[in-house]
Amino acid sequence: MSSITEKDQVQVNRLEGDLAHSDSSTTHNSIVTQDQATKTEADNTNDVELGHQLTRTSTIQSVQKKMTNLLDNPIFSGFLLILAGITIAFQAGCNATLNRYGGRAFSSVISFSVGVACCLIFFAVDVTVGNTPLPNDRVKTAPWYAWIGGILGAYYVIINILTVPRLGAATVLSIFVCAQIIMACLIDHFALVGVAKRTYTVWRILASFGLVGCVVVIAKF
Repeated sequence: MSSITEKDQVQVNRLEGDLAHSDSSTTHNSIVTQDQATKTEADNTNDVELGHQLTRTSTIQSVQKKMTNLLDNPIFSGFLLILAGITIAFQAGCNATLNRYGGRAFSSVISFSVGVACCLIFFAVDVTVGNTPLPNDRVKTAPWYAWIGGILGAYYVIINILTVPRLGAATVLSIFVCAQIIMACLIDHFALVGVAKRTYTVWRILASFGLVGCVVVIAKF
């Protein structure tokens, strides 16, 4: 009986070992299966993210191409310039009205604060959507006159606020436009502030005299 018991015990131990090995293999296979499932899920997530990124890039490139095509269209660019001219006329009246309610300095500060906010929004959109690179060390080599545009713009707005209530929007803007065009022709002629040289031809001179005549008529009548 003792030998049979020992033999049975050996078989029992062997069976237990086989069962333990089987359980270990099952556990290992389960872990491998879970790892594979996790890896597959991660791969699917990466594929989805990559697909979204490619779609976003394609959309941005499409928008950039459309905007470039629109700006290259002289009719569309001319339309934008007309709108810009209209907004300047309205700006004169808006600033003059704010001047009456809040004062000259307050009107100037509000005008430029709103302008700065709009420029920051444009900058963010241009960098993110337009993929325009951020300024680098090259900007440090810009000439001195490249940095005074804001000062000139402030002068324009302040003088606008001071003169529109006294002379009227039409007279003020006609003088502004006349002075701008004549000065622009001189800047072209002498190639000032980095622009390409374009001769102040006789036709341009005659057109300038015509502008002066327009200013006189608008101011007088």
